Amino acid sequence: MAFSHWKSGFAAAVALSFVAGSGPISAQTFSETLINAVQSSPTLDINRAALRSLEEGVIQAAAGKRPQVSASGSASISQFEGVDDITESYRAALNASLLLYDGGRTEAAVQSAQAAVNAAEAQYESVLQSVLLTAITAFVDVGRDMRFVNLADNNVRVITQQVAAARERFDVGEVTRTDVSQAEARLASARSNLSSNRGGLERSRQAYLAAVGSPVKRLSAAPALPKLPATLDKAMAIAMRGHPSLASAQANIKGAEFDLLRAQTGRRPTLTLNGSIDYTNNATTDGTSATVSLSGNLPIYSGGELSSLVRQAQSIVDRRKAELQNAARTVQQDVALSWANLNVARASIRASRQEIRAARLAFEGVQEEAKLGARTTLDTLNAEQDVLNAESGLAAALRDEYVAAYNLIFSMGLLSPEYLGLPVESSASRITRSAQPESAVLSRRSAIVEGIRGRWSN
Repeated sequence: MAFSHWKSGFAAAVALSFVAGSGPISAQTFSETLINAVQSSPTLDINRAALRSLEEGVIQAAAGKRPQVSASGSASISQFEGVDDITESYRAALNASLLLYDGGRTEAAVQSAQAAVNAAEAQYESVLQSVLLTAITAFVDVGRDMRFVNLADNNVRVITQQVAAARERFDVGEVTRTDVSQAEARLASARSNLSSNRGGLERSRQAYLAAVGSPVKRLSAAPALPKLPATLDKAMAIAMRGHPSLASAQANIKGAEFDLLRAQTGRRPTLTLNGSIDYTNNATTDGTSATVSLSGNLPIYSGGELSSLVRQAQSIVDRRKAELQNAARTVQQDVALSWANLNVARASIRASRQEIRAARLAFEGVQEEAKLGARTTLDTLNAEQDVLNAESGLAAALRDEYVAAYNLIFSMGLLSPEYLGLPVESSASRITRSAQPESAVLSRRSAIVEGIRGRWSN
């Protein structure tokens, strides 16, 4: 069954946690948090710069197929011993060359560089999704920990009242000093728990700052969860069809295969067309000359280097194929783990809600029995602690469900700005996908995102 509703209790708790005492500052929405995380992420900046560097490699590799033109010149003045005349010599030349044939080596280099760009583009998308997941986790962690603080603070207030009531009852002889001491000990424990939860909230705030790039002010309630696959098999099929890590591994295989082809072409001849125009002015010559030539080269013996390069390239191809298999297994494992965590969180939610109902009924009964003298102060304190534990458990389980759901989406490779509806460019590459035939898996991902929304819950 696909869950599409964020639990109202937790959402309300998150909203109330950040509305209280925050002044007129407008609440930051879930989408704004994710947009800020993407725009301020130094990790994404690093990957963008690395991708731009690889894109330049495509241009550099393609330059080998284009004409190469250079100009040169020289000037000299000389005087021989015993001769009064000074000899001047000037020369200027314009040289051009064009590679006519190299056995496909340059084309293989271009394709290899393009494959590297494709792999880096897929890797960038994977990093982008990781940044988004970290921001989502930080968002709900702050809300959960704020809920913990609210529960702990309320517990301190209630126990403080109970301590005061126990002291009054002691003064009139209804309870013993032991009852008062038990209440006071529980109050000290509650205050310690409040301090611990405040520390946890501060840690979550710092994690939010690191993930989003700005401190927490006020956060609005978390939105409803998106639709999720109805079965594990559907989730697995989606992940295997378009996960960025698989696309990156496939592009790496393509690049390695083109590198192998380039190594194999090392034994093939090359043919180059050369031309030059020279102007010379010296004591014997004053004029311009033009030359056109055709040169070729055929490797005959290289001491085993060419054969070694081929074997090395083949080994890299084998390694890249093994990396693809390893990436596929990792994706399958991550999907299965995320699916299991989601089911565990949902089971915990159901159990926590039942526990809360039972704990509240028990607490109310113990209170009434304590008024009649059938229960001690310790019994009342323990019953109240059970309620607190159950409510804290529900807050933690709701957070775990939310994070597990987005972890599942992340493990399927779909946690992209397009999927989340964020106005953020997910691609960092300047080269269009239409120019990347070897990235077919990547080019289908936008269609997958749109198509899955309406199908995967059926």
